[in-house]
Amino acid sequence: MIRRGMRAICCAFVVLLGGAGEIRTAESAPAGASFEQSVDLQPLAELAVQSGGRIKSLGSFAQGEMGFISGPRLIHGQSSLFTYFDLLIRPEAYADADVIYVKGGSVRQRIADAVLREDPSLQERMRAFQSSGLISGALLGRDGVAAVIEQMQGDLLRTAKVMDAVRGAQMLMQTDALLRGLRIVPPAPADERQRWHSISEVMLLAADPGAAKASGKEVAPIAGLDVGLQQQCAQHWRAMVEAWIDGDAPRVNASARALAAMVPTLNPAASPDPTRLRWEAWYFANGNLSWIWLVYALSVILLLLAVVYRWPRAKSAGLVVFAVAFLLQTVALLLRWWISARFPNSNMFEAVTTSAWFGGCAAVILEVALRKRAVAGLVALASGFASAVALMSAHFLPVQLNAQIGNMMPVLHDVWLYIHTNVIIFSYCLIFMAAVSAGLYLAYRALGGKRVHASVGGVATLSSEGMGGFRSERTGEVLDGVTMLLMKLSFVLLWAGIAMGAIWADHSWGRPWGWDPKEVFALNTFVVFAVLVHVRYRALDKGLWTALLAVVGAAVMLFNWIVINFVITGLHSYA
Repeated sequence: MIRRGMRAICCAFVVLLGGAGEIRTAESAPAGASFEQSVDLQPLAELAVQSGGRIKSLGSFAQGEMGFISGPRLIHGQSSLFTYFDLLIRPEAYADADVIYVKGGSVRQRIADAVLREDPSLQERMRAFQSSGLISGALLGRDGVAAVIEQMQGDLLRTAKVMDAVRGAQMLMQTDALLRGLRIVPPAPADERQRWHSISEVMLLAADPGAAKASGKEVAPIAGLDVGLQQQCAQHWRAMVEAWIDGDAPRVNASARALAAMVPTLNPAASPDPTRLRWEAWYFANGNLSWIWLVYALSVILLLLAVVYRWPRAKSAGLVVFAVAFLLQTVALLLRWWISARFPNSNMFEAVTTSAWFGGCAAVILEVALRKRAVAGLVALASGFASAVALMSAHFLPVQLNAQIGNMMPVLHDVWLYIHTNVIIFSYCLIFMAAVSAGLYLAYRALGGKRVHASVGGVATLSSEGMGGFRSERTGEVLDGVTMLLMKLSFVLLWAGIAMGAIWADHSWGRPWGWDPKEVFALNTFVVFAVLVHVRYRALDKGLWTALLAVVGAAVMLFNWIVINFVITGLHSYA
């Protein structure tokens, strides 16, 4: 049986088409995998859709919406856009399908235990759930499971956010919510609000208004848009839905191409540059280019071999691979900048990846300036490691670091804040890079290296002559010199960023300091490095204490970015 909501929509299509025959159910349709492989939704992926006050490609929109439902998982290996349409057109096929993502091992365990108490035969399915995090709405709706979910909903500190996400996924999976989200019909030229319309507002328009009126199925067209074009869009949409239900991939493809070509003609002036939409769809289809972490990881391996074994060829190869990775990351940043029409630093994904790119800029400049010194390759190593970690986080934590492009919050439209934010995230990457070289120094000492540190003047005094293996005294001086170089740069930038933040806060909120959690921990990071500067002049084992405090400072910085952003709510929770 086709569910009531979808049955009403599909039956309306059949009536308006003059009786298209029997609607096939999911059980009688061809195998999902083969049908999915035959369907070509690329024309629709490049169609414009309005979401969150922004015009974006339908492909990126579908990826974002499915991210709210299935998290980082793909359902049956299908594309996000295919699954979005399949959920909309064949909801009965997903009634008991494991498509809802639940975050957190402990939460999954409690849900799995509740399911098994009711049905012990689902042991294997619950093991798969605890691994993938995917579960069906039918299982979540069982009485015992619903009671556990209600309990977790009341735990505001530990599990309420996860349960809110689960409930949001269940609501978003509803047919009317999915249909309402398809705001692909452009506004009328005279519409001052420039509000785009859902396909649901035109899909029941009949080709013969007279016949529709006689049958009681008349639907008013959108005022200000050509009625004939609206009717053609409705026909293509209905044809695609009917073909989808029948499992007829060639007809789906033909209708999708016709719909994608017809919709922009409703108001060509409102449709954005198709080239930008095409590139946006490509950008998200290729994982936001976060796979570049693999190139950075290769450069790190080569540069580590150069540091440990003093292999000149490994260093040369590592620097070349690092340059390629940085070039690719630069392309990714510029592409995102062009797509979003703003510099990418307004959400956590952009802050983390752009911060790493700033570190790469510093590494390129320093590597060129210090290419004849012993530190050559070490700054690139630290930057490559930082970028690899940043892009790996973006790749493997797409829920926490949501890559979707949104409009910048109104409070962020301030030149001082723009400068403040970029300076702060630049300093944060340099802090992380300093921790990398500090970690190498600690490893050097743990392996029996001597108690050494860079002399006054730092890296400027470290020539490339006379370098031995990783445990040589000269290597210890070089590692300490790199840590001090990066620490000094980050210290200055962090101080400047905090000062600029105070200027912006006074301008926007009427006070320069408010003891917000993020402000406090940014200050704590600065204090750690201020202590480091003074300890450097007083401690006997300067290299060891510099390395230890550099690692501590990076830990405080990471606490500020991770815990403050994802656990503690404050005025800077969006940053």
